[in-house]
Amino acid sequence: MPPRRTFQRYSGLQIEIVKENSIRIQYTLTVEKATRCMNIPRFRHKILVWYKKNKRDMPWRKTKNPYKILVSEVMLQQTQVSRALPKYKEFLQAFPTPKALARASDKKLLYVWEGLGYWRRALFLKETATRIERTYKGRFPRDINVLEALPGIGPYTARALACFAFGNSEAFLDTNIRRIYLHFFFKNRKGISDQEILAIAKVAVWYRNPREWHYALFDYGAEVLKDKKINRKSLHYHRQSPFAGSFRSFRTNAIRFLLASPQNKVSHKKLEDMLKKTLTKTSYTPAQVLGSLVKDKLVKKSSTHYFL
Repeated sequence: MPPRRTFQRYSGLQIEIVKENSIRIQYTLTVEKATRCMNIPRFRHKILVWYKKNKRDMPWRKTKNPYKILVSEVMLQQTQVSRALPKYKEFLQAFPTPKALARASDKKLLYVWEGLGYWRRALFLKETATRIERTYKGRFPRDINVLEALPGIGPYTARALACFAFGNSEAFLDTNIRRIYLHFFFKNRKGISDQEILAIAKVAVWYRNPREWHYALFDYGAEVLKDKKINRKSLHYHRQSPFAGSFRSFRTNAIRFLLASPQNKVSHKKLEDMLKKTLTKTSYTPAQVLGSLVKDKLVKKSSTHYFL
């Protein structure tokens, strides 16, 4: 019986898939400039050969526990690996299970989270743990759409969790992975959408082991393709502003002040006066900073005090 040929299209990218006995045995990209830069088999071989000799040792790669993997993924959002490593161990010692995290006080949670920034991530983790316990009886759902509906879990985190915990083979992008595809397949183009990149990423997945494939992409992007200028080719490129002097930095100042205060409680005047001293060269006000923290449920407010 001759092989069966099918075609799939993704934003102008035509992918010919040759199947025999329902097993993918060959594929060719028939698009403009993508294949002029690199073909899929050679690309995959290059990444995996490099990874075999250079893979990084991460504690969250030694488990398939979805809770532990989720903790690592949330920590690594906007945070360098070197900062996340010690916090990962500390966090799991304090909250070893979703049940332990769901029952934790916000005070203790923020105390453990200190040093990672983007404080709302900690509350989202707790909300997710609570839902896992109450709705799913402590068991993480495997369906990506269900995962994506959990608090603070977007398209990337849902797919990364499904891949690393459950072996799901759906392709996904983060900054490092995006940079790899931009470098190898879109050398002479700018304004590349994620949809175009995913069209290639879906075919490039190493179906034998999608978990190791994505770890390999992470490491190659972080260790080899360090030139961040490549990221500018993405249609979705956004340069992150420096932390010092940013609105985020003043929110962090307020939370740290409360963490260091007796009973994590401070009068309105004392906290507002502290912030005034740091906000002198900005257009922000203490009311804006504290109002945003109260709105995000990171700080609570009574008639006389702010507290955690």
